[in-house]
Amino acid sequence: MMRRSLCALLTLLLAFGTLVSPGSAAAEAGQAKGIPGTVELSPDPDLAAWQRLQYGMFIHWGIYSELGGVWQGKPVTSGYSEQIQMWANISKADYREVAHRFQPDKFDPAAICGLAKRAGMRYVVITSKHHDGFSMFDTATTDYNIVDATRYGRDPLKLLADECRRQGLGFGFYFSLVDWYQGHQFDGGNNNPIPASMEPVIEAQIRELMSNYGKISEVWFDMSSPTVAQSQKFAGIVRELQPQAAINSRVWNNVGDFRTLGDNEIPSVPLDGTWQTPASIYHETWGYRSWQKRDDLPGKIRDLVVGLTGVRARGGNYLLNVGPRGDGSVVEFEADVLNGIGDWLNRHPGAVLGASATRFGGQPWGEVTVNGSNLYLHITHWPESGELRLPGLATKVRGVIEDGAGRLNWRMDGNDLVVSLPEKPHDQVLPVLRVTLGGELRIIPPNTVRARDAWLLTDFEKGYSYADTGSYGSTRRTTVRQTGYLLTDRAARVSLTVHGTAEPATRYRVAFGGQERVVTGAELTGGAVGPFTVVPNQVTPVTISRADPTHQGQDLNLSVDTALVAATDRLVGWVNAPKQLEAGTTTEIPVFVTNPLRHAASGSVTLRLPSGWSAGRPVSFRDLAPGQTIEARIPVTVPADAELGAASLAVDLSSDSPHLELADQVAVVLPNVARGKPATQVSTAWGGVPERAVDGSTAGDYLKDQSASHTAEPSNQAWWQVDLTQQYPVDTVEIWNRSDCCTERLSNYWVIVSPTPITTDSLTEALATPGATAVHRTDTAGRPTVVDLNGATGRYVRVQLESTTNPLTLTEVMVRPGR
Repeated sequence: MMRRSLCALLTLLLAFGTLVSPGSAAAEAGQAKGIPGTVELSPDPDLAAWQRLQYGMFIHWGIYSELGGVWQGKPVTSGYSEQIQMWANISKADYREVAHRFQPDKFDPAAICGLAKRAGMRYVVITSKHHDGFSMFDTATTDYNIVDATRYGRDPLKLLADECRRQGLGFGFYFSLVDWYQGHQFDGGNNNPIPASMEPVIEAQIRELMSNYGKISEVWFDMSSPTVAQSQKFAGIVRELQPQAAINSRVWNNVGDFRTLGDNEIPSVPLDGTWQTPASIYHETWGYRSWQKRDDLPGKIRDLVVGLTGVRARGGNYLLNVGPRGDGSVVEFEADVLNGIGDWLNRHPGAVLGASATRFGGQPWGEVTVNGSNLYLHITHWPESGELRLPGLATKVRGVIEDGAGRLNWRMDGNDLVVSLPEKPHDQVLPVLRVTLGGELRIIPPNTVRARDAWLLTDFEKGYSYADTGSYGSTRRTTVRQTGYLLTDRAARVSLTVHGTAEPATRYRVAFGGQERVVTGAELTGGAVGPFTVVPNQVTPVTISRADPTHQGQDLNLSVDTALVAATDRLVGWVNAPKQLEAGTTTEIPVFVTNPLRHAASGSVTLRLPSGWSAGRPVSFRDLAPGQTIEARIPVTVPADAELGAASLAVDLSSDSPHLELADQVAVVLPNVARGKPATQVSTAWGGVPERAVDGSTAGDYLKDQSASHTAEPSNQAWWQVDLTQQYPVDTVEIWNRSDCCTERLSNYWVIVSPTPITTDSLTEALATPGATAVHRTDTAGRPTVVDLNGATGRYVRVQLESTTNPLTLTEVMVRPGR
């Protein structure tokens, strides 16, 4: 049926990019030398040293801990408990009374450091001052500090810093740029600008922290909306006094050393550069909350081990929080969680701590790390098939064992490692397989294009980062690198032609294997770049990045539709067709002719199509200069009764010059009956209206093009749905995720098709709607994920999360009816 054909086509396109002409010869997979598979550390030695810390303890502790999330005998259920002064609207005078009774006699730096080490942590970061402005250190700037305003009368941060050094741990500070005591007003978003009157206090406190506590490993600024000059000034003080300390991005305006991701965020896409995920044991709070629900210790340990592994497998540092009580003692449940994580790490030495991230990225079954000649497979979802497949491994395998158990049977299927699994895993927290390699880890990326004379690179691997314009709310994901991969069985002299848009004056670096060219954006998209040499039987990366980035997250501002790598001995005709064409429609298809020759060329171009299809007239070209490309737009009509599934569009090039004709594959689908239909969702946040998911735009960048919907957060089993206005036999539903960030907000979801209205917010009740058909997806939605409904009859289509906290965000939902 159509679903199988479409899936087969998508798999083919993802694996091989774009099909080449029948005369192209594919290199033998088993003979190919892959690219290095280990993600390297920063070339900056200080940042590389910070990256090697890998895993640390975050401590949120202040006079808010004395309240434990309770004010005037009642739990404060809004916001985080460390911000209770704002959420309960506590006056300065009343809050200062809390400081008067603050007596943390059970604060034990030696025990805290010992707990951190047992958990496997390598550094500690503690709140020196949170938004309430109360300094948890000895400061000369104000008497609103733990030494002068409490009966405790000591500097606990000095005690902790000294103990960290004694026990061999790194030490760092959290420092809020929001300060309610010094004059900031309560703001639910904590985006207060910093008036000039507050700058001297902030500067003096940073100097104290950087001068009086020994070597500092990390400085963790938070919130506010400083100017560029203020961000540079605050970061400059740290660099003056602690030049080896790593500064996080929440000093804002892109002047930090590493990017702090969202709370508990495990990025679903590759991130370039240095970054960190701050994680909490409870998503509801960071500071101590006396009434916090604490149960399911094994489940909590597993969730956080999965988080730690996911972040480390992608190259980030993991900073896991504890929130001590007001008396300074660590909550027993939190200590048990940390000890449980440490026990797991001890059962799998070298699998996470000391290991490196790999270029495999997240797998359907879990994560991959590497440590020397050992490759570690962390299985978060034990495959029901009994087999685990790791695609693209180009290094010889010596053996496979399950950590803590025994040897496993395995085989190589081309460049895929296939491991036979027992019925149940040995480790119930997170099982790990250890693969012994026969050499350096090398991989064959999934978007590698195999050909001989010309390669169309349409599926670029993107390296992502983040940038901001001075606040948390202005942070957006950026694309800082685009990489394609090609493979051939013979050497060739080639040139690169990029079809897309770029900043004309920006300098871009084109790296082709070990060769480089620096060109302007106008040169990059206006003609051929090269020449380059392709080495046979070796994957060659083709990477475009900025030549002179101002910071690690600066966007390329480059859009690549297709890149053609072609031998310089023939004229090349190629096509950049959409992945799908709807039956019964006419679409203009871009067709290109590129001239890598040393002389001008003339001729005409059109398309060869499946039987019954029609195309416009051939387009002539004359005296096409060397290195130049012309674009022709050929109208193509797909008949209403066209066969659904894969179809080939081949270039038909006529010229006296030697030439090469390439083909492309499309999927023929039925029209999307959801477009423009009435849509609703359980709630709306950030202006993300439900109609965006049926407007036909799949772009998915929330800030740039406003093409994604959004529900409020936190949400309880958030949902979105469309009324098709009449019943259809639904064959497939395409779910399109965002392209900029936050893709985890469309994971572990249900697609429900119903002939009757779905009127409830409850997932259980929605699934029980009379006549409803539902499909459960436990993965994260792609772009798109095609969900097979097998002709289920329905008028209403709903997408609903299982999560009781995550918001739901959608870029597009396309409903394809059956015939």
